[in-house]
Amino acid sequence: MTVNEGESLRLYRKALRYAQTDPEVFLGTARRAAESILLDVALQEAVGSKPTLESLLTVLAAKGLVPPKVVLAVRTIQNYGNYGSHAQKGSGEEISAEDVRPCLNALTQLVVWYGQASTSLAENEAREGPASAQRATGTTRLADSTLIVVKAVLLGCGFEQLLAQHNHRLAYVQLPWSDSLVRDVSGRLLDAAIYNEQRLLRLLETEEELHSRVVTVGRVGYSMGGRNFYLLAGRGGRWGGVTGPEFLANPAGAQIAVPRHSDMFDNILAAFSTDEAGLRGMGVRILDVPHHLGLELFHLNQDVLAVGGQNLRMHARDDDAYFELLDSDMLPQSAQARLRAAAANVLVANREWLDELGVRPGELHRELMRSFHDVGSDEDRYEGLVRDLVTHAAFPPTSSASSRERLVRHVLFESYRLGDP
Repeated sequence: MTVNEGESLRLYRKALRYAQTDPEVFLGTARRAAESILLDVALQEAVGSKPTLESLLTVLAAKGLVPPKVVLAVRTIQNYGNYGSHAQKGSGEEISAEDVRPCLNALTQLVVWYGQASTSLAENEAREGPASAQRATGTTRLADSTLIVVKAVLLGCGFEQLLAQHNHRLAYVQLPWSDSLVRDVSGRLLDAAIYNEQRLLRLLETEEELHSRVVTVGRVGYSMGGRNFYLLAGRGGRWGGVTGPEFLANPAGAQIAVPRHSDMFDNILAAFSTDEAGLRGMGVRILDVPHHLGLELFHLNQDVLAVGGQNLRMHARDDDAYFELLDSDMLPQSAQARLRAAAANVLVANREWLDELGVRPGELHRELMRSFHDVGSDEDRYEGLVRDLVTHAAFPPTSSASSRERLVRHVLFESYRLGDP
């Protein structure tokens, strides 16, 4: 039995394309991708098994070739695949992009582990260590994102064209917006990623081993021009009749949902001009939630306050049930200045990868940003970028095509001054 060297990567990419546009197809493709990965591991390790997901997982787990956390990820994919098959057989259930988010996260976890354990992700025949094999075939692994601010840069900078000049092909890896992006670049699970500048600097201060492995290529813009902070509330909840100044004067009892290990949490500290201990002293409780959660937070607790991305912000503006209890413009000038500084995003790269490309950080930054800013003077490229973002960025499943386009154009203008206000 043989396996097509690029099949696992092909199926993973295909699954990503369908995660937003057709979640039912995504579930089936995710299961096939998981099965292909396990089959390839079995072939590499000369382990005999029936070519089914259950048999492969059972045998590989028993031999210790798949770690427990990856077994859990595969089981998640398997269960969601079964759920998708049930829905397709006429149960009448409609599966949304948010419904399949745990499966997408599990698939990404599996693929990242596979990139460490196997060279097939790089589609080569060397079958040596993954990093050396991937580099030999000229594959660059770039952190992908469904966040509009980040996805716009990924699509507009011309990464694929630039890397092609260096005989590298581009492999996108979908990963959450968190500090783990920097650590993955350091460990060469990724070659490059866009991340918040201040979070990166903090990591470089606290984890000295990162200095020798990662480098800042350069800034790629400010999220929403530095006015990206907001505190979202439900009108029917505890804070529905409270003004911003009243809340700042007495925030005791507030429960704020935000990913703790992210720049969004740092923004809360900047807005309140305090630290974590200070928040607790004010009677403010932080609820650590995944970055992709949306308005369903308020279905669970109407009194909760939310800090999220611009997708959540704009979705709430289309619904009278929500309002911004606080935003950047309501804060003192000193807090606004801190928030603007905290809004900068940078491209971070693996030093070894840059050496292999034979480019210096400043040179790479100039080439990428020249291509990105050219979008603003080319109407066809700009409209193409808008269409691509409407198709590939993440939006609430109930949002209309017109609201998605409006959000994309708003974020492009506020963050990068592309298009019209």
